[in-house]
Amino acid sequence: MDNFIGKHLLVDCYGCVQEEITSSKELISVMNQAAKNLGIEVEDTFFHEDEEEITLAAYGKKAHVCIHAYPQLGYAAVDIYSFDCDILPARAMAVLRSALEPEKIRATSVKRGNIDPDMKPNIRSRSTAMHKFKNTGHHMTQAGKKVANFMVHRNEKRDTLGPE
Repeated sequence: MDNFIGKHLLVDCYGCVQEEITSSKELISVMNQAAKNLGIEVEDTFFHEDEEEITLAAYGKKAHVCIHAYPQLGYAAVDIYSFDCDILPARAMAVLRSALEPEKIRATSVKRGNIDPDMKPNIRSRSTAMHKFKNTGHHMTQAGKKVANFMVHRNEKRDTLGPE
C-alpha cells in the first residue's frame, strides 16, 4: 500500500509565446491563478529577474508553485508541490496551457515521502562485485610474481650448470 505525504508536479513548457514569458507581470498572474486553481492560499512570494531568467515562487500552507522562465529559449519550468495529497496539481495545467501557450508541454508527477510502516530501503551493495574484481587483480598480480620468480630462479640454476 502506498502512503505518500506529498505530490510534486514538474512541468516543462517548450516553445512558449515570447510575450508571455518575458513579462514578469504576466508570469505573476499565471502563478497566482495556478495557486488559486489548486486551492492554495498564497502567504508569501519570491521574485527574481535578470537578463536571462525570471524566477517566481508562491508559497502557501504546505504547498508552493514556482516558475522559472527563460525568455531567450522560449522555455518555462514549473514546479508545483503539495504536502496535502488531496490537492490535485494537474488543476494548474489548464492555466499553464492557456497563459503560456507552449508548443509542447511535458509533465512529470512524483509522489513524495513514502511513510508506509513496512517500507524498507532498497539498498544494493556492490561491494561484493567490487571485492571480487579487486581480488582478481590481486590474484593475477600474485600469479605474475610467482611466474617471474620461477623464471628468475630457473635461469639462475641454469647459469650454474654451464652452457647448453
